Amino acid sequence: MQAFDRTIIRERREPKRPPTRKEIQTAIDAAPPGVAGILSILAETGMRMNEAVKLERWQVDSRSRQILLTKTKTSRPRTISWHTPGGNATRALEEGAANGFLYTSGTTGRPFANFSSNHAQIMRRILRENPLFRRFGVHGLRHAFAVRWLKAGGNIYRLSRHLGHSSVKVTEQNYLGFLTVEEQERVQFQAEQIFAGVPTNSPTAA
Repeated sequence: MQAFDRTIIRERREPKRPPTRKEIQTAIDAAPPGVAGILSILAETGMRMNEAVKLERWQVDSRSRQILLTKTKTSRPRTISWHTPGGNATRALEEGAANGFLYTSGTTGRPFANFSSNHAQIMRRILRENPLFRRFGVHGLRHAFAVRWLKAGGNIYRLSRHLGHSSVKVTEQNYLGFLTVEEQERVQFQAEQIFAGVPTNSPTAA
């Protein structure tokens, strides 16, 4: 297991704030069913966009509440839980299609060819009605999920594997800056305990 990089814990930067639960729900409410379903899955699992867009029913194991991801950034399959400290995707998964792709375009009946464009249309629609709304990109849902996971006391090593990062250092660099000093210290202490082989009571489900 890789040692926790304590230099990261001291870094105080001002990263772009991830979308809040309320902002995410506003986008989901404004979206057509297929787009809304994928937005919900992204928000509740932290998947990458293409992983959610191409998600098929056979990949979802209801008994173990796990998802097998095959179309990953690294081309290496990984299995993730759908109920974690970062979110609970039960409803979004259950409401998807019983066979084939879980969510598809209402126009083509196929997986979205450019989901980022569909998401951008939703953002523009919301901004026309509420100019003060703080728009966010699709990848912001992944960031929001990861930050919720850590703020809830979730294990950073499990988060790193869940997200499919190449190393825990990538996870540290991406997300520790969103935490308070106290939260960073807790994550550091927990990671050091794990590295030392001490059992922890880190939550594995929200």
